[in-house]
Amino acid sequence: MFHYSLRYTQDPRTNTPIKDDKLLAFCQKAQVDNVAFFINPEELNASHLTATQTDQWLDAIRPVAKRLADQGITTSLNPWTTIMHSDRGKTIDPSIGFDTLVDINGKKATSMGCPADPKWRDYLADRYAQYATLKPKQLWLEDDFRHYNHTPLKLACFCDRHMAIYQEKLGRKISRADFVKEMLQPGEPTPARQVYLSVARQEMIDTVHQVEQRVHAVSPDTDLALMTSFPNWHALEGRDWPGLFDALRGEGHPRVARPHLPAYNEIAPLKYSRVFEDYTRTTAAYLGDDAELFPELENYMYSPFVKSVAFTQFQIETAALVGARGILLNLFDMIGNGIDNDYHYAEMLAQSKPFLDRITEQRLQMSQTRGIKVLVDQNSSFTLHTAKGADPEELLPHETNWAALLSTFGFSTTITPLVKASHFEHEMLAISGQLLRNLSDDAITQLLHGNITLLDGESVQVLLDRGLGDLLHITESSWHGVRTGYQSFEAADGHTVEGIMDPRITMLQHTGDYLQLSYADDADVAIWSHAYNEYDEQLGNVMALINHRTIVMPMNQDPKYGWESQYVGFKQGLYQAMLSSIFDIDYLIDMPNTKLIVSTQAGLTLWLANFTLDDYQQISWHPAEPVMATHATVIARHGDQVINKRVALQQVGDRVIIPMPLPHLSMIQVQID
Repeated sequence: MFHYSLRYTQDPRTNTPIKDDKLLAFCQKAQVDNVAFFINPEELNASHLTATQTDQWLDAIRPVAKRLADQGITTSLNPWTTIMHSDRGKTIDPSIGFDTLVDINGKKATSMGCPADPKWRDYLADRYAQYATLKPKQLWLEDDFRHYNHTPLKLACFCDRHMAIYQEKLGRKISRADFVKEMLQPGEPTPARQVYLSVARQEMIDTVHQVEQRVHAVSPDTDLALMTSFPNWHALEGRDWPGLFDALRGEGHPRVARPHLPAYNEIAPLKYSRVFEDYTRTTAAYLGDDAELFPELENYMYSPFVKSVAFTQFQIETAALVGARGILLNLFDMIGNGIDNDYHYAEMLAQSKPFLDRITEQRLQMSQTRGIKVLVDQNSSFTLHTAKGADPEELLPHETNWAALLSTFGFSTTITPLVKASHFEHEMLAISGQLLRNLSDDAITQLLHGNITLLDGESVQVLLDRGLGDLLHITESSWHGVRTGYQSFEAADGHTVEGIMDPRITMLQHTGDYLQLSYADDADVAIWSHAYNEYDEQLGNVMALINHRTIVMPMNQDPKYGWESQYVGFKQGLYQAMLSSIFDIDYLIDMPNTKLIVSTQAGLTLWLANFTLDDYQQISWHPAEPVMATHATVIARHGDQVINKRVALQQVGDRVIIPMPLPHLSMIQVQID
């Protein structure tokens, strides 16, 4: 069963019986399973609440929770503050009196709590124990539980208490400015960076453990749950995903999380496809198949003027692609207006519920996916090298670029966290950024020798820094900045893609810098494309297949545009040809911006989602292994009806045709018999 959890604001000062009746009617019509009541949210936020103020919220929720329970609907609580999202002109009540955050520039918050202050931890544990008296099904910690994105501050915390901790661990006195400078400085990571990340990591684990002990002493059956933000930014605060969630959940409870769904407003669906990989699927990968995930659907600032009902529905349904148990629905404002039936959300939710229940009878398990494994590592901010040392953003890993690109190209992919026990053999791996700095030279050598790998320019630079260029037969290398008058375009010389001979792709706009590489003359290196200037003069190699097992795309990412120039059909065709020449692999044909996940957990199941506004009349699939079956069962939604249709598979050359349409903004499941 796929669970709908509605996040809802009930203002204890202005709520009315009419609003309560509308809430219950909406839940019945929309098939809502749980209501997560906000406490002290957004516009109604009054900074950190006292016990008396908190009781006002709980007393208002109790009678409505009783009415919901009578209808079989459970209640959860969503307090809107832990540290506090931002100051907003607020100050902390003197009776509470804990210290506040200080950022890297020495700017001090007025309302955002310092996570190293024992008074703040005690306060938070007290409030959560108080919330637990309601016996909620789930008790959420908001995503302000982090060290960054606390407007108007930058990265925290560098208060006097934290500076004393840092100095003790370093074994020397150091000013805030010098500590930050050392933490960010280029080259090998410094002890200052190790200290900052280790302290940030552990203090959050210690905090949730204290909260867990207090909550489960009051309400043993309540699941403690955490809302998360961007995994790359969480790396910048040293987040230990398993350690944090295991300390939070307590014995006998699952890991429960709300991964970020990256579209509070409506964005182009093909753009949503990419950031869905960066944030939602990456978070799911870190938490594992057994985690209970409830991704966040938020339509801020609310109403269909912010996001169409169709796009909202598509977000909800594609949450199944991370193996979600359900979804958190932030559909209505947090000011206390209650349910607005003119949005027509109830009808939409009721349409989707039977379909979601059906396709999640056996949830997708990301670890049981066949295809390209995109490697990520929660520890990368500990090891990566900064370029200038001028901004904390230089500590952000760039490890999900392949996931976004290859999944958009229709390849079956999964995201795989690198852990101490990781060992890969005869796999297809995609590595970007500086992830290889987390491995020993021997481990890198085994990785490249024992697997098919895709590497970007940053990954190759790590090899060069470590003196491992010989693994790729590299003899010379030089970086050329984008828009510096050197490279202008890339041409796939000798290849035809989409009917175009020697197709060209820009190296001038919306792209990163170019790492020009030369290879040993007698090496096993096949060059698939070259760089050119505006006068059609060939400058050097670009795409290369090395040793019949390593594909190099020697570019880094643009700070603003990432890999945007790579999203073109010519590159899709090149990758399909290069990978197919050395490995059997699943991908879609003639279906741009359609996501494919091939699951092997119980037979062979395809999950397909069309992240475009175009309709596809059939599915054209290049399977990694011969398909012996002659039929498949397709599960789709048409209006409020679940379509369960048996279709005949058609073998056409190296592809399998599934005669089932995939309309725009839709998802289907195909079970190969």
